[in-house]
Amino acid sequence: MDNEKLNGQPDRWFDDLMHTPETGAEIGADEQAVASYDMADLSDIELEKIIQEAMAEQWDMDDDILPAPEAPSYPDNEYTDTDGEATPAEAEEYDYEETVARKVRPKRKGGYGLFGLPHLLSTAIWAGLILFIGISLGRVLWLCAADILAFGRQDKAVTITITDADNLDSITNKLYNAGLIEYPELFKMYAKLAKVEEKDKISAGTFELNTLYDYHALVGGMSATSSYRETIEVFIPEGYTCAQIYALLEEKGVCTVQQMEEYASQSEFSSYWFLEGVERGSKYCLEGFLFPDTYEFYTGDKPQRVFHKLLSRFDDQFTDEMVAQIDTLNQRLAAKYRSHGLGQDYIDQHKMTVKEIVIIASMIEKETAHTGEIRNISSVIYNRLTNPGNYPTLDIDATLLYYLGKSELTDADLADASNPYNTRIHKGLPPGPISNPGLFSLKAALDPADTNYYFYALDPNAYPREHKFFTNYDDHKAFLASLGY
Repeated sequence: MDNEKLNGQPDRWFDDLMHTPETGAEIGADEQAVASYDMADLSDIELEKIIQEAMAEQWDMDDDILPAPEAPSYPDNEYTDTDGEATPAEAEEYDYEETVARKVRPKRKGGYGLFGLPHLLSTAIWAGLILFIGISLGRVLWLCAADILAFGRQDKAVTITITDADNLDSITNKLYNAGLIEYPELFKMYAKLAKVEEKDKISAGTFELNTLYDYHALVGGMSATSSYRETIEVFIPEGYTCAQIYALLEEKGVCTVQQMEEYASQSEFSSYWFLEGVERGSKYCLEGFLFPDTYEFYTGDKPQRVFHKLLSRFDDQFTDEMVAQIDTLNQRLAAKYRSHGLGQDYIDQHKMTVKEIVIIASMIEKETAHTGEIRNISSVIYNRLTNPGNYPTLDIDATLLYYLGKSELTDADLADASNPYNTRIHKGLPPGPISNPGLFSLKAALDPADTNYYFYALDPNAYPREHKFFTNYDDHKAFLASLGY
């Protein structure tokens, strides 16, 4: 400390130390600091300019604190003096003043996002885009769900017809045109996922559907066993031929003639016991076994279902008791054969089976005028069959009419030996049935009346129409002459 302060004015330094400048008093520059930084020779104007420039700098207060400079690192044992103290071989100069004086980069005042837009605007755009996509996707999903589940539909019955020629595309178009679906491509996608075509879930036919049905109900409603499928009642008269039955089913919209003929000729029908001995492969091979009755079929039905119904009805009607009657009938016929001098070998070769019973019943059906004479017609046929020596042929014109498909015969028709159904020339029974007989004709074929009749002729003057029966040819010829034949 200055001796003058201590000796001359001992209390002055203390007063100066404790003195506080008055508020607003000008603080002057530190002359020693100015001299140490070589600014002693600067004029007041130049010094003022430097101060103003320093005050004008905009510093980021967050960046004022600079990281401490890293101390230089030295390799182990590279710099060691004789006393064992580590000293740098070549001291790296580190300019602290330059580091402190380096201007720090100003902090960015705002954030920027998508396409250089401020974050707030970018976020708003993204939110709007996501909202738009969500609403659009939701609307699409709702429309699809509404069509699949039939939401918001009116209650309206619709009739639609599917044919065997239809495929998924044509069926979809029919559903769309009928107003049962809104989006055809969506229905086809559903149908493919459900394997509708592979599993034959949709059948040909006419169906009563409703616009309230969802996709699942629509497919189920068009199935072969659908309760919504339109049905039709068909009455098949007794004595109808296969050709007549096929035409009737086509007329009623059940099956086409071509469908019935093709299925009959191509199928084996091996599960029906009563078809034993019946030759397959022709379109009329089931003649005699399509039982006449009233049926309920689906419109646009499948031929196999139709045949199954008709054949199953025959199976139901031709009972076990009727099967047992065949043995009884053969015993009666055997006695007649013996009475006319025929031996056991001939009898064994001419025993009746279900096939022969149906052939005889089919002729009875065509020849009978009314049920009261049905067993007499049957007796004439059996009397001729069991007495082939005197009556080798049956002489039943109905067999020729069946084969020729005519309603009247000519002399040439009666003399045509090439016709296998010409019972005026060929002995015994025709090759097959000539109609589909009803139950009364079948029972008459199993239980003929016990008569000596060998001839009959229709009496056109009788009412109701009926036949006259004769035991000999002379009486029969005389009656025909009386009618002008």
